[in-house]
Amino acid sequence: MMSSVLARFGQKAKTSQDESYYTAGQLALIKARFTRKASGVVAGWILVSIVLMGFFAPFFSPVDPTIRGADAEYRRGAPQAFFFWDAQGVSLRPFTYTYSKSKPKIDFQALAASGGLDALDALTSSGALSSSSQNKYNVDRDKRRYVQFFIKGWEYSLIDFSMAGLDLDLRWDRHLFGVEQGDIHLMGTDEDGKDVFSRTLHAVWVTVSIAVVALIVKLFTSLLIGGVSGYFGGRVDAVLMSFTEAVRVIPSIPVYLACAVALSSMDLTSVQRYFAIAVVIGALDFATLGRRLRTHILTERNQDYVLAAQLCGSSSWRIIWRHLIPSFTSYIIVDTLINFPYVILAETSLSFLGLGLTEPVNSLGVLLQKAQDPDIQQNMIWQFFPVLVFVVLIMAFVFVGDALRDAADPYSEKK
Repeated sequence: MMSSVLARFGQKAKTSQDESYYTAGQLALIKARFTRKASGVVAGWILVSIVLMGFFAPFFSPVDPTIRGADAEYRRGAPQAFFFWDAQGVSLRPFTYTYSKSKPKIDFQALAASGGLDALDALTSSGALSSSSQNKYNVDRDKRRYVQFFIKGWEYSLIDFSMAGLDLDLRWDRHLFGVEQGDIHLMGTDEDGKDVFSRTLHAVWVTVSIAVVALIVKLFTSLLIGGVSGYFGGRVDAVLMSFTEAVRVIPSIPVYLACAVALSSMDLTSVQRYFAIAVVIGALDFATLGRRLRTHILTERNQDYVLAAQLCGSSSWRIIWRHLIPSFTSYIIVDTLINFPYVILAETSLSFLGLGLTEPVNSLGVLLQKAQDPDIQQNMIWQFFPVLVFVVLIMAFVFVGDALRDAADPYSEKK
């Protein structure tokens, strides 16, 4: 009796589940397939965490990343770690120690007074002027500096709409963590004394925002050229596809370099240069998506629902934007997300070569350019932290894009 009742309820649950699967919308099916892929879900959480930390970088940054927050007494300083125990015992609150740079014990005045070459040779051969000796620091373990949360620090702009013509600039001075006295440098400082951890968080958002602007420009250009070419066909299709092929066959790197050189000759601010690079990257990367959209619309424009829209008096633009392009939405979303790392690589490559963003702007390309210095590679290995964040960010985009591409494929479960 009990088994029959359980079987009856189980059969109903299974049937309702099957019915909900077959009656679900396209986005619901994509979400269901995506959540079944563990690598994509984990990469998605990592990606969201990095992007959110970049977006709220001033809140997560314990030190001002600009030259105003540079620590002149701790240049080329090593990372300062958190501890929960030491020789004095265990602490429930994380703490750090006081780090100070070693002062050079060289009497240059006495050296100049002696005027002897033997003293100068002894000084240079001792290694006192080498980079490794200049990176030495002292750790005062007698006094703990406890980490405090939501601490008051440097003031930053929380919401700024002044650029949009609105007089609205909300400022705040609270940060996620910090120490009561002095500064804490989780990933050390650079040669100017600027905090590497704070600069990296701000660089993530600058690089990601450039990619967003570039992809918006690319998406709009692709939809415009691909939609018009596929719907109208004929001479319009021939002219637009000839232009698309011309852009497609030109190597992207020489074009980027030429545009970067042209921008460098103009008197642009950092914000103007930022948007100019984003527009250049996006405008030159529309060809692939535009051709695929054109092929899709060439196939779909003869369908019954398009004919019904024409008979109802819909204009050509309404048919393209309200009927044809939405039928290609899943592929557009997947293609846009998959191309995110490539756009990030384009901006990073230009900045790495010195043709994109430059100091004092914080971007991953600018920070990666600093990492190629042999002195940093030998004596300041902590400045490779932006490289690690860059690799994790790119890999997260790749795994999420791969999982989303499989989820958007209706035949992925049969392969």
